[in-house]
Amino acid sequence: MQSVNLSDICAGFEKLDITGKKVVVHSSLRSFGYVEGGAETVAEAMINSFDTVLVPGFSWESNAPPPPYDRPKQNGCHYSFYDNWTKPLKPFIVECAGIEPKIGVISKKLASMPNSRRSDHAWYSWIAYGSSADYLVKEHPWEIAHLPLEKLSKLGGYLVLMGVSLTSCTAIHLAEEYANRKSFIRWAVDKNGTVRRVKAGGCSKGFDNLIPHCQSLFSETYVGNCRILSTPLAPFVNHIASVIRNFPELTRCSESCIRCHDAILGGTDT
Repeated sequence: MQSVNLSDICAGFEKLDITGKKVVVHSSLRSFGYVEGGAETVAEAMINSFDTVLVPGFSWESNAPPPPYDRPKQNGCHYSFYDNWTKPLKPFIVECAGIEPKIGVISKKLASMPNSRRSDHAWYSWIAYGSSADYLVKEHPWEIAHLPLEKLSKLGGYLVLMGVSLTSCTAIHLAEEYANRKSFIRWAVDKNGTVRRVKAGGCSKGFDNLIPHCQSLFSETYVGNCRILSTPLAPFVNHIASVIRNFPELTRCSESCIRCHDAILGGTDT
């Protein structure tokens, strides 16, 4: 089996002409094949290659059922789901919060590195490393789901997809907001033990339907078996927002998905 090392990954970033940039990265370690040193090597390649790295550190361990008096319409959920809630309520404390396993081990490794920073959002917590890390993750209100992405976009940042498709691309949720879809409302427990609203994105399972409308925006290279795509973030978000406005059904994953149905209608009615 072909192995991938630190130099290989850094060279891949150089081929994409993104070395020294501020980037948001969604990644899959498995997509590379065998990486010498595993996730630590990939994380080291990112911090060595980029001015600033932003990766998802999403967590749903502090989710809570909605109060009976706070159940807005068109909110992408069947409230009966919460009727038999048995999960213990766990306050979200960013300093010790976990990261959902499906986010990937590369994000987890970056989060463990000295000088990494993490935003205080009970659903869409982001991890940042580099010169703009504090700026990106500081003051992340629960009512603004994708603020670190918006900040990175304004700084001229790049989107990088390493071995993942558009279904992993959180920037498309930001594009949905730009296309006038309201974020859904969910609930989580804050550090004081209070159940509060938190803004959240919808279903991403249908996002690969957008590929024919944006694939020309991406630069591409391979490192091992990993296909790495990159594109400037702001133009990507604005373009996808336009596509969603013109072809709203493209994001639908299935006829039975209530999150897709309500998002296409415009999101939470509140």
